Order: sequence, then C-alpha cells, then structure tokens
Amino acid sequence: MARPNKQAPLWLALGTLIFLVVVIVGLSLWLKAPPHLPLLLGTIAAGLAGVYCRFGWKQLQEGMIETIKAALPALLIIMTIGVLIASWMLGGIIPSMIYYGLRLISPKAFLVTTLLLCSVVSLAVGSSLSTIGTVGVALFAIGGALGVPPAVTAGAIVSGAYFGDKMSPLSDTTNLAPSVSGADLFDHIRHMTATTVPTYIICLFLYGGLGLFYASRSGAADTAQVAEITGTLQQTFVIHPLLLLPVLLVIAMVLLRIPALPGLLLAAALGLVCAVFVQGAEASSISNALMSGYAGATGSAAVDTLLNRGGIMGMMRTVALMVIALCFAGIFERTGMARAIVERILGHVHSDRGLVVSAILTSWLILLGTGQQYVAIIITGRLFRSSFEERRLAPQNLSRALEDAGTVFGGIVPHSTGAGFTMDALGMSAWQYGPFTFFGWINPLVSIALALSGRSMPHTGEEKKRPGARR
Repeated sequence: MARPNKQAPLWLALGTLIFLVVVIVGLSLWLKAPPHLPLLLGTIAAGLAGVYCRFGWKQLQEGMIETIKAALPALLIIMTIGVLIASWMLGGIIPSMIYYGLRLISPKAFLVTTLLLCSVVSLAVGSSLSTIGTVGVALFAIGGALGVPPAVTAGAIVSGAYFGDKMSPLSDTTNLAPSVSGADLFDHIRHMTATTVPTYIICLFLYGGLGLFYASRSGAADTAQVAEITGTLQQTFVIHPLLLLPVLLVIAMVLLRIPALPGLLLAAALGLVCAVFVQGAEASSISNALMSGYAGATGSAAVDTLLNRGGIMGMMRTVALMVIALCFAGIFERTGMARAIVERILGHVHSDRGLVVSAILTSWLILLGTGQQYVAIIITGRLFRSSFEERRLAPQNLSRALEDAGTVFGGIVPHSTGAGFTMDALGMSAWQYGPFTFFGWINPLVSIALALSGRSMPHTGEEKKRPGARR
C-alpha cells in the first residue's frame, strides 16, 4: 500500500532554496555558467525532496505541467515579441528610433539625456542588455570626454536600460510577471506607473544635478561613435519620422486595453508593411528574419550588435530558461515547500499592506541570492499568488511588486547576468556603478512606501470579512 504524501517541512523547503542559491551563485561566479544548468540542478534537487516526502513522479510532473500551463500566455507572447522585433528591424522602425534618439545628445544635460535615450531605446527593443552593449557603449565614451566620472555615466545608462526592461511590452520580464501573477499585461504596465513615474522623476533630478556639477565648460565631446551609428543607420535604412508611428500604436494598445497577443501581432504586421513598401525588403529576407532574427551586415560592429536580434529562434534561450524555472516552481509548490515558507511569512502578516511589502522584500532577497530575474519573479509569484487571491487583491498588485524589486535591481547585483554583461561592455563592475544606479535602488523603496500608505492597491471585489483584517 502506497504511503500518503506529506507536506514538506520548513527545513527541507529552506534547504532546497539554499541549495538553488548556492548552485546558481557558485556556477555563475566560478564557471561563468549560464543560469540554465544551475536551475536544472535545483529542479532535480526539488524533485528529490519531493520523493523524500513520498510524492510520485506523476504528481511532480503534474505540478510542473500546471505551472507551465499558467505561464503559457507569456511564452507565446515572448515568441511573438521575437517576430515583432524582427519586423520592426526590417521596417526601419527601431533604427529610426535609435537615430533620432542619438541626435538628442546635449553636453549641457548629458546625464539626463543619457537616462532618457537609454530609456527610449530599451523601451523600443525591450532589452536592457542590448541597450547597454550598443548605445550605452557610445554614451560611456562621450561621458569620459565630457569629464563625467565613468561610474556615474554607467549608473545613468543602467538606470535607463532597466527602466525600459521594466516598462516595455516587448520585455520578457514585463510579460513574465503578470503571467505568474494572473494579471493582464497592459493592466500590469499601467499599474506600474504609480511607482515608476515618481522614481523616474527623482532620477531626473538626481542625474540633472550631477550633470550640472560635472558638466564640461567647453562642452566639447568626441562624438565619433555616435556619428558612426547614425551614419550607418542612414546608409542602411530609410530613416523618417513617420516610421515612429508604430510606437504610438503600442502606446494606444496600452490605453485601449487591447489584449497583448493580438495587439503585438498587429504591430508586427505594420512593421512588415514598412519593410516591404518603405525598405524594399524581399520575401526571403523577411522569412529568415522572422524565424532566426534580423541579420544585417552594415560594416559597423556597434550597429550590428544592436540590430541583429529578434526572431522566433532568438527567443528560445529565454523560453528554455523560463520552462526550467517554471518546472522548479511547479515542484516547489506541489510538494508543499512553497506553502511551508509562505505560512511562516504570513504568520507575521495581518494586512494587505504587509502582504504587498512581504512580496516586494521576498522578490528582492531571492534576486540578491540567485542573481536571476526570472527566478525571483517566478518563485515569488508562485509563493504569493494564492495569498493575494485570498485577500481579493487585484493580481497587478503582485505583478508590480515582482518587477519593482525582481527586475530593476537585476543590473546592480554583482553576480547577476546583467551586471556581468555590463562589466564586459563598459569595463566597470556593479560595485563601482551600483551606487549611482538610482533607478534600481529607489524603485523598490518607492514601492514599499506606496504599499505602506495603502494607496494604489485595488481589489478584485469586496474583501472577505475576517476578524482583525486590516488594509
């Protein structure tokens, strides 16, 4: 007779999480391994813990499948984003955004311009790393010529890049957070403005003040890299202000609450129209780009690095990482390990405010431990989702908490993928530029302050009456 299942004890749940953290940090720091293998080892450890608690393979598999099924819309959207990026590259839409953005550089307000420009590019491509590795490199060189300390310039670059990573509907984390929380993508983006806009305004003042302090009296700068990028873009694409109209379409989708998947497909179709009738793209190049990503050879390494991306296959690395992380989260939840931790946390939480703050801090700490945005978002989302539903808190409250901590701090954690990439691109570690990455530090604090105030905390309906319940 089979022995009944038992919920995993707290010590086993914490031990499994600690093992995941140690493996991810160890392999990332020592072997420079991508997060896929450490996550897979953590998933195996979670499965062994489930076997110890008398769960069979079928039950563990069901847990993984249910979790992946819940995130399936995000996986489909991410693949659609690959198509959208490729079509916007072919249509000259993203190149036009980059071109006009670079033309806005002003020596008198260099740091503010850097923040704004990186924000615009990151919003357009939905990738903080692509922004840092291309436009960020050019801005970093210009900052040095203007006499701005490299750490300050890097902080402004990373702040702008992660603003776009958080707010762009093309970003994988922006799609992942509402998926694991049960929120609509555009509801999620709108809800994030309550914490993101105040944070961004504070950053504008801080970088504006530092920019005035460090501004060069002569205003001279070596803009050769910027000239190379803009010149190459003009030679390769038809650049025109009307090509910025699809960006307005994406904004309109947010305002009109059009479902994400059909809206993104519509935007991609518009990009293909521009590719055919404006850029003169051929059918074969369109087919290859949509599948494998845009692959241009402009003769400029900086431009090629920025533009050569997208496509369905270009998203598969992210999709694979998400699937593995979701498998870990599914086992962690099915075996009761997630519940064991949540029960201990919720034992000290007696209000909606406390629940939201707990989610923010949990996401923050998991990111600090693992250095991986996906892991912080997925695990925290799965841990807290049922508690938010029980208190009738709208799911966008949870999805915003996940991004306010789990996304924006990713570029500051020294052992994270984002920080490692920035080190390679700019030659500066997170220990140096981290203190000047104001967006990453301030956004979680603003989110906590807003949660404690009880504002911008919508409910799905009348909250269940319970003794001593408080908001």
